[in-house]
Amino acid sequence: MMQFDWTTFVLEVLNFLVLVWILHRLFYRPILAMLDARQQRIKDDIAHAELLNSQGEELCRQYELRLQEWTQERENLRRETETELAQIRSAALEKLKQTLADEEAKLQVRNQALNLAREAAQRRKACDVAYQQVTTLLQRLTSPQLTNSIVTLLLEDLATLSQAEQSSLRKAAQSSVSAADLKIISAHKLDEGARLALSQGLTLAGGQALQFAFKEQPALIAGLRVVIGECQMDANLAAELAFFRRQVNDD
Repeated sequence: MMQFDWTTFVLEVLNFLVLVWILHRLFYRPILAMLDARQQRIKDDIAHAELLNSQGEELCRQYELRLQEWTQERENLRRETETELAQIRSAALEKLKQTLADEEAKLQVRNQALNLAREAAQRRKACDVAYQQVTTLLQRLTSPQLTNSIVTLLLEDLATLSQAEQSSLRKAAQSSVSAADLKIISAHKLDEGARLALSQGLTLAGGQALQFAFKEQPALIAGLRVVIGECQMDANLAAELAFFRRQVNDD
């Protein structure tokens, strides 16, 4: 039977206590410190992760808000662009309509001008034809007697000249110093009586003696033309026809 040895028991207890103290001193505390440090790191990592998660959620929220703003801005820009395009299209259409209206107005004016020019040309052509026909007819109907009748009418008109007309005639007579300045041109040859009557009538109207050179010019058709220097008096059918021709062309 085995005997209980208190000495051994005490020594064993002391050994155990020493071992526990050594373990607690050398191993337990570092392990606890390491565990505490690890737990703190885990807490820090969790806190950092939560912070990152919070920041990520904030970024997501900001991104969603910004995305909504971009979507709204894009929609507003699209509407503004459509409005501007509509305004530009409307302005361009109005400008085109105005341009077309202006061109139509110009075309109408050009057409009216062309029609007026065509009518004027036709009128001048008809006038020329009528002038030629009347000239031809009058040339066939003219006679020395008609010229003498026009001479009589001219003498009557000389007797009834206004004061201004007499003044102009006398001024022209005073400036006529050569025979070339005094001419009486008739469509037919004038007899001595008609020449004498004309010379006397013109001398009286001119206020001084005038010596005329008499010539014939059938182109006058009937009547005569009196030239006193710069003064010219037409009493012939050719001048009357030319006057009416000019009047018709001017109208």
